[in-house]
This record gives sequence, structure tokens and C-alpha cells, in this order.
Amino acid sequence: MIKLRLNYLLQQKKMSAYKLSKLTGISTNHIGNMVHEETSLIRFDTLEKICKTLKCTPNDLFTSNDPQMQRLLLLSNSQSSQPEAPESSDHIEDDSDK
Repeated sequence: MIKLRLNYLLQQKKMSAYKLSKLTGISTNHIGNMVHEETSLIRFDTLEKICKTLKCTPNDLFTSNDPQMQRLLLLSNSQSSQPEAPESSDHIEDDSDK
């Protein structure tokens, strides 16, 4: 089962649920439900607001007690900590570029 780690992240960031609510515009009731793992649905815009405010990724917000999901989350976290590959450029230089 996938679980939300919002309470853990708030403790790590030394932030209250109330402050997160005020910074994100998400209702205190909804934040409270997420902190106490009493929600089964999170909208993408809510997830984005929380991640931007806490400076984290969606992977940081979730954990699981299922071994397969744990491996996938660990794999995803290890890949996200690696530097991104430089973007390739399809731009071809011609005389007008000089």
C-alpha cells in the first residue's frame, strides 16, 4: 500500500500543517487529512503546490510497504539524484549565425 509521508516531510522542514496550508492555499482540513493519512485522492495541482512549497519531488511524498513498490521508489529516487544529461541541440550553424 502506498502511504503519504507529508507529516514526516513537514517535521524535516520544521513546518506546521497550518503554515503549509497558508503557503499553498490548500484548506487546513485537506492538509490535516493528508498529514494523518486520511485521504485516498490527491489532485495534481495540490501535489504540485506541496512539492513547490516543500522543495521536494512527488517521490519524496510517498512510501510503500510493498516490496515491489519500494524497489521502484528507490530506483526512481536514485535516478532523480543523478545529474541530467545535457540537452542535444538540433541547431545547425550557418552563415547567418555568425
